[in-house]
Amino acid sequence: MATLPSRRFPLRTHLFLLVIGTLLPTLLLTAFLVSQLVGAVRTNTERRLTEASRATAALVDAELSGTIRTLEALAQSGHLTSGDMAGFYNDARQLQTTQATWVAVVLRDRAGVPMVNTSLPWGSPPLSPVDLAGVQQVLDTRKPVIGNLFMDQAFGSSPVAPIRVPVVRDGRVIYELTAILSAESFSALLQRERAFPDEWVRGVLDGNNVLVARTRDQARWIGQKGTPGFLERIARSDEAVYRDRSLEGQDVYGAFTRAPRSRWVAGVAVPAAAMDGDFRRSMMLLAGLATVVIGLGGLAAFTIARRISRDISTTVGAADAIAVGREPDLPSASVTEVEHLVQALVRAGTLLKERERERDARVSRADAARAEAEAADRAKDEFMAMLGHELRNPLAPALTALHLVKQRGGMWAQRECDIIERQVRHLARLVDDLLDVSRLRRGSVQLRRERVAVVDVIARAVEMAAPLVDERAQHLIVDVPAELIIDGDAERLAQVFTNLIANSAKYTEPGGHIRVTAQEAAGWAVIQCSDDGIGISEELLPRVFDLFVQGERGLDRRQGGLGLGLGVAKTLVESHGGRIEAMSAGPGEGSTFVVMLPMPPASLEWPATAAPSVSRVLDGVRVLIVEDNPDALEMMVQSLSAGGLQVAAAPDAEAAVRAALAFKPLVAVLDIGLPGTDGYELARQLRANESTRGISLIALTGYGRDVDLATAHESGFDVFLVKPVAIDVLLSHISALILTV
Repeated sequence: MATLPSRRFPLRTHLFLLVIGTLLPTLLLTAFLVSQLVGAVRTNTERRLTEASRATAALVDAELSGTIRTLEALAQSGHLTSGDMAGFYNDARQLQTTQATWVAVVLRDRAGVPMVNTSLPWGSPPLSPVDLAGVQQVLDTRKPVIGNLFMDQAFGSSPVAPIRVPVVRDGRVIYELTAILSAESFSALLQRERAFPDEWVRGVLDGNNVLVARTRDQARWIGQKGTPGFLERIARSDEAVYRDRSLEGQDVYGAFTRAPRSRWVAGVAVPAAAMDGDFRRSMMLLAGLATVVIGLGGLAAFTIARRISRDISTTVGAADAIAVGREPDLPSASVTEVEHLVQALVRAGTLLKERERERDARVSRADAARAEAEAADRAKDEFMAMLGHELRNPLAPALTALHLVKQRGGMWAQRECDIIERQVRHLARLVDDLLDVSRLRRGSVQLRRERVAVVDVIARAVEMAAPLVDERAQHLIVDVPAELIIDGDAERLAQVFTNLIANSAKYTEPGGHIRVTAQEAAGWAVIQCSDDGIGISEELLPRVFDLFVQGERGLDRRQGGLGLGLGVAKTLVESHGGRIEAMSAGPGEGSTFVVMLPMPPASLEWPATAAPSVSRVLDGVRVLIVEDNPDALEMMVQSLSAGGLQVAAAPDAEAAVRAALAFKPLVAVLDIGLPGTDGYELARQLRANESTRGISLIALTGYGRDVDLATAHESGFDVFLVKPVAIDVLLSHISALILTV
């Protein structure tokens, strides 16, 4: 199988690619190491982010835990035990001055009514109770509660967060004590931690995921929630590292940790550009280095390639000169290998001239042998065609004469007529086999395929083989289901099974049994022809389908035949896409031939076909017979006349034209091998004449090649028949043509 040529490039391109191929692994390794380094830096940064988020969470928890401990200490005040609220107010105000994050201290009774509020002067009217749910939670749990960020004008214009503890006396909660923490104080707390780069942003979210503190733009974002992506992450996990967009819309790498005590979330984010910048700078440096290295390598490759290309181009010129038979102009190469190539070219030129002389001599001999073989093959084909024609011509009148003798009731000669008819038909089959072998070897047999029932094919084969079976008084049993359908040429398949049945009849003793069965197996129609005859020897079995191979026979050759039938059958079966096999247990054990033919898909439609049948209204139909053999012409005229037709006869084309104009036949039966103007040209003349154009034409000839059939159709014939033809068959075709007029 030929392959398409690949693209070709100049030598300098190949050298340049070689340089790239040499440097590329190094560059790729460098890129890999740089990427690994950048990955390690990124991993380290992610670790630092996680540590920062944990440290921030610990700072928040420490601040809140400190507030809780301070509140719990304040809750132990003796003023609360004695009910001295003024004294407690002074204690709370004094303690508040020591807490940087506290805005106020509020004491509420169990109903949530403020008893003390350090954000107001002592004696001021109490404010309306707020966040009763938080108060109730402290009363119910008797544990400190860290509240969420909220706005209350009583504590200023900035958001605040409450930290609540219970005041317990004698095992009973009598008050709820709250420290109000400023969100801004948490931001200041984060700002005081200078352990992280300035571009890192840290923040704290309360239990409602609202920002309590942030180291950047705190006035803008305090009291708002984080981005949706960030909120989804903290809902799924207590700690993670991620990449997302910040509240400002900037791509960032970040980490968050949920504080274990307060359950607030501490987060840290760093701009993605700060982390990716190192990688981009490394890649740009690597790309620049690669460009410089490849450029230097390409320049060196170009310089070297130019020198090599010059030597090679000169060598190519010398090779071209040798190719056209001229003396080459041998170059002086600077490359050792090119110099060796020049010397090899000189030697190749000398050998080439010698090989050309030898080749020309062999080609001349081969052409002469091929021409001789083609001439012999053409002569053989022409001989076979002529042999068929010359054998069929005398068979046709003989067969017709026998038909007339039987029709006229010559009972005194019935046995002799039967014998002559059998021998004539046998001779016709031998001629058909010879011509089929010639056509099959050339691959010129055209199949006319259609859906056909196997039972119809077998019935036609049985009909054709019946005379031989009846002659030997053998028992033929047929068991073929009617629903078994195949796709094939009915005539050719009937020929296959006729040959198989006839073969069984020849090699089975009189009174023997022949059985034909069929069945479907996995999409195949399997037909078997079995007998209880003489069988097939082990030596003959592998060659039984070879041409001219026959079983052992006596000198009398009562079985007849040329050893062609099985070879023809095998070729026809294989041309249908099937297989044929022969089986025998040995001499005296009978034989079995198995034919397997593919079955067509069920979706194929059954074509509407109709076999020609003899019409009951042929009386008086005018038929013209054109035949140059006087005996054949006479017998056909008498036979057709006996069938009730009006018959006119002509021995050549000229007489046929005159008879057609005067007699005006409906059907004309024309021999092809006429003297002078042949039957093809006569058909063209009749079709060209307005008066005779409508005549139905039947070709009756001893030439049965495919080219003869094609030429007949091109010449205007409606039916093509090969001699000898039984009169009833000819009448059937005439009847079919009359019915279509």
